[in-house]
Amino acid sequence: MSDRKFEHRPRNYGKDRTFRAFIAIDVSPEAKAELSRLAGLLKASCHGSFPSQDMYHMTVAFLGDISPLQADAMMRVLEDVAEKYKPFDLKLCRLGYFAMPNAATVFCSTERDNTLLSLAQDVYRSAWDVRIPFDDKPFRAHITLGRRVDLSSIRLNSIEVNHIPFTVKGLTLYKSTLRPSGPIYEALETVEF
Repeated sequence: MSDRKFEHRPRNYGKDRTFRAFIAIDVSPEAKAELSRLAGLLKASCHGSFPSQDMYHMTVAFLGDISPLQADAMMRVLEDVAEKYKPFDLKLCRLGYFAMPNAATVFCSTERDNTLLSLAQDVYRSAWDVRIPFDDKPFRAHITLGRRVDLSSIRLNSIEVNHIPFTVKGLTLYKSTLRPSGPIYEALETVEF
């Protein structure tokens, strides 16, 4: 273990007894600019809900509703996970979608990377070890560009993705507040590699 330690201190996660949370990888400004360009092309041809550029991230684990005590426990184990990794690079790769073509979640994937897969497995194991419930669907590296997108008027493979690299430097615990206008994400804590 390194001399660098995560500072364990009382945290202010707000007044809520529980909050929606997820663990994510932050994306560089250059990658966000490319993702925004891609979302702009989709918006020009498709109906849907498209988040602003500052909302782009790669979810590693969706935790659902957790308490401040669970958030603190999660941050403690994420520090241990972070100790095992050094910063590593990923590249934006191709567009894809989940669900039906007329109400799809459209995303940009990254190239397959064994370090990223190992990191996701370690995060899942850590959440399990401290008994924090999480969405345990198999990890799929992607950054969401739009939700409820009608793809009937466009072919995703016709949109060329610039393979912009970005460096994964750590993991961030996010709070997600659902609003009628769309979710609001707030970075609460970050552990760096």
